[in-house]
Amino acid sequence: MASEASVPNYELLLSRVDANREDLQSKEQSEKDAHFAGTQKLQEEFEKLRQSKSYSGAESDDDLAAIDWEFWTSIVADYSNMARAHPSELTRAVQNGLPPPLRGTIWQLMASSKSLLLEDVYSSLLTESSPHEKGIQRDISRTSFAKTANQDSLFNVIKAYSLWDPDVGYIQGMAFIAVPLILNMKEEEAFCLLVDLMKIYTLRDLFLPDMPGLHVKLYQFDRIIEDTLPAVHVHLARQGVLSSMYASQWFLTFFAYKFPLPIVLRIFDIVVAEGLEAILRFGVALLRRNVDAIVNLEFDALVNFLKNGLFDVYIDSESSTKHYHKTPSIFKGSSSSQSQETTYRVNELVADAYAVKILPAALKKYEAEYNEVHKAEVERTEEIENLRTLNGQLTLQIKRLENSLATLNREHIEVANEMVQGKVEIEKLRDENTDLKAENEDLKAKNVELQERIETLPAELEAQMEAKVKEEMDSLMARNLEVMNLNQTLEDQMAALETELVDTKVQ
Repeated sequence: MASEASVPNYELLLSRVDANREDLQSKEQSEKDAHFAGTQKLQEEFEKLRQSKSYSGAESDDDLAAIDWEFWTSIVADYSNMARAHPSELTRAVQNGLPPPLRGTIWQLMASSKSLLLEDVYSSLLTESSPHEKGIQRDISRTSFAKTANQDSLFNVIKAYSLWDPDVGYIQGMAFIAVPLILNMKEEEAFCLLVDLMKIYTLRDLFLPDMPGLHVKLYQFDRIIEDTLPAVHVHLARQGVLSSMYASQWFLTFFAYKFPLPIVLRIFDIVVAEGLEAILRFGVALLRRNVDAIVNLEFDALVNFLKNGLFDVYIDSESSTKHYHKTPSIFKGSSSSQSQETTYRVNELVADAYAVKILPAALKKYEAEYNEVHKAEVERTEEIENLRTLNGQLTLQIKRLENSLATLNREHIEVANEMVQGKVEIEKLRDENTDLKAENEDLKAKNVELQERIETLPAELEAQMEAKVKEEMDSLMARNLEVMNLNQTLEDQMAALETELVDTKVQ
């Protein structure tokens, strides 16, 4: 491992330099001018520091005296070209840790982040209100790691980013990324570098709602473990331990959730120089140093070890027990907030990380694999969803058919009952028909008899009618005679009355 570390592994550094240059070249001219002006301002500030050789953050003059001013002056003058011309020397310098007085300046030059235009945008964003302000304040107040930085500046930077990138907004844990920036540069510069880390370094892909970038990084990590530590890969697979169970926080916080600030700053040096892929180095190095422990643990103990015990191999036990805790802990109530300070052998950790060779071409290959796998999973998920939708529709259709079947069954029963009733009625009608037929036969017989009688009736009726007419005529004649006699009597009475009336008038 030591022999591997002696040979600088600078492929990621050059890949990052090319990516930053391509991004800068793709910008509009006004943005390019703002970046060039920002770079020039950084160079002027560096020159002033070099000339004065005084630094308010230095604990002693040795901090400045130890700086290789000639080397860093050439880096600041033209970082991109110097990185391509002397990648080995730059990689060694990054591996040894950037000089604290120059750290903020070098970070900004590496990322080409300083932009006077973006700093003006930052100033305008501070005048606006963010819907995430309460959440930001709450998390900052609960995170001891954040108390190492100016609280107002930290709040301003995170709030401004939540407004600048509403798709991401604010995600718990952003303070872990912002604190090292605030501690090494002005807050407007910290905002610009945070924007570049999120956008150019694709850190925002890890913070988007679906975390697509995080899934890619975890897949790349799994593939590297499979290629370089097959025993660990097989054991984790057999135990059902996924990298997402323990490694997600590595990428989201740059290990700030676990390590003290001095180590986090060293990790930031490498991340800014090489990109987020540098976290893969540290992850592989941690597993490599703990192979024996990992392959002998089972699920529960294994997950706990990967989350908490994986880092203990780098603890400097002698230094950790000699003095009390001076560096603020990451979380209130965490194990790091105990009275004794935990000191890590950071140089050994970084050396182990650089012993892990990661090639950009391999990472692109793994990313392409993930995209294919993810595409297949998405298609399978869509197919499953379509099948679920179709299944739901068919289930609904089945329910409707079942309801229709129940209705038809009821109707069938009703029809069957009606048929039974109809058959009973038919039998009844058949009986009635038989009776009617018999009655009809009787009527036919009677009809024949009546016909025979009718044929004999006319002669008898005629004699009867003549006798009856004669009798009635005789009766009428007698009555007529009686009426005539009565009429004559009445006439006689009338004549007598008239005579009597005349006599009366005469008298």
